[in-house]
Amino acid sequence: MKRQLPFHSNAVWPPAWLMVTFLFAYGLVMGCLWLISVRLPNAGDISNAGEIVNIRMTIIGGAAALYAAFRLFRFHPACNHAYANWLRLSPWTPRKPLPLGPVHFVWQDAAVIGVLSAIAFWHAHVDPLLPVEIFALAYFGIFTLLLLYMRRWWTSLALGFLWPALTLPQARGTAGVIIAVAIIVVIGHGHWQSLKAFPWPFLKGAAHQTPLLQRNIQIDLGGNSLTRAQAELGWPFFALSPKTELPSVSQRNSVCLGALFGWWSFCFTESATPGPLPELIVFFAFIAGMFRFAIYGNKVSPPFNVWWRIASGRILVPGFDIIFLTPLATVLVAIVGGMIIKRSGSWYPEVEAGVIAVMWYLLFGGGPTLRKWMLTGQFRLRPPARINANKQQLREV
Repeated sequence: MKRQLPFHSNAVWPPAWLMVTFLFAYGLVMGCLWLISVRLPNAGDISNAGEIVNIRMTIIGGAAALYAAFRLFRFHPACNHAYANWLRLSPWTPRKPLPLGPVHFVWQDAAVIGVLSAIAFWHAHVDPLLPVEIFALAYFGIFTLLLLYMRRWWTSLALGFLWPALTLPQARGTAGVIIAVAIIVVIGHGHWQSLKAFPWPFLKGAAHQTPLLQRNIQIDLGGNSLTRAQAELGWPFFALSPKTELPSVSQRNSVCLGALFGWWSFCFTESATPGPLPELIVFFAFIAGMFRFAIYGNKVSPPFNVWWRIASGRILVPGFDIIFLTPLATVLVAIVGGMIIKRSGSWYPEVEAGVIAVMWYLLFGGGPTLRKWMLTGQFRLRPPARINANKQQLREV
């Protein structure tokens, strides 16, 4: 029995439409240059002008990026739910090759990119490594997004730290190569782990994995558009109906996300050197605090208004006012951090990263959690606006 080599697949050759598009675009440029040379013989050789070289470089780089996107969107099961659902019903295992074609590199990829590099070097007069770099950047960048889409959280977190590190001034030469190799290794490990976790729970038709009772009583809170079942339920029954899941962020995830956003801030400051930006950080804290309050205060109202608080002497209502604490703490951290940033001198990138990390940690992990707030908060349910109300909400009683 003849066994196919793991690095060979005739299915990965570029499709006809991609080759025709590239030939048409590249041929159009060359045809225009030929017409100019015929109509204006005294114009000289303009094929090596900077603008023309940039156009050819864009066409070659775009072809490499499109081929990288084709390699993933055509063969990765996460990009084709029908293919993934068929694969779920088949006897396929991660130790077997994917039926439609491999996602990993094969020698045909080197042949395609090699042709583009040869055109770039011998005819377009641009850097022959350009197609290789763009193909690798597009391929591994899209693969990172796919791993995030497939809920490979720890792999995505590691890649979230590695990708911005390439922009640091210290990531030149050997350090950049080490970071690039680390990205490739982490993506390969995450891809193998995602195949081992197949079938993924987000696949269409995988609803059998959810318990029957949970499917019957669960009403999704995500999104503003009501489903048919929610519209038929009406207000206030929809608001009072049981919710089996409410979105929340654990303390561990809050620490990881805060550190991640702080690292992004540090990499941006080191690479772009915009200077200290304490005012921008304070402005962002105000906006982020208001956004968090809007999430918690959506469709609910205080137990009584401001005038009744003054009249009753209960200025503070701890059961409701607790949702103000995290936004206020975020703004306070931004103000104090801004003062420290102005006095940090050359250490301002590290200080800014630390302030931003603490702010994001408070926004994600500050109490109360949304689940606790919806179950134990002291608030009144606010009726929906008439423009968004359904027929059952508007009919006379």
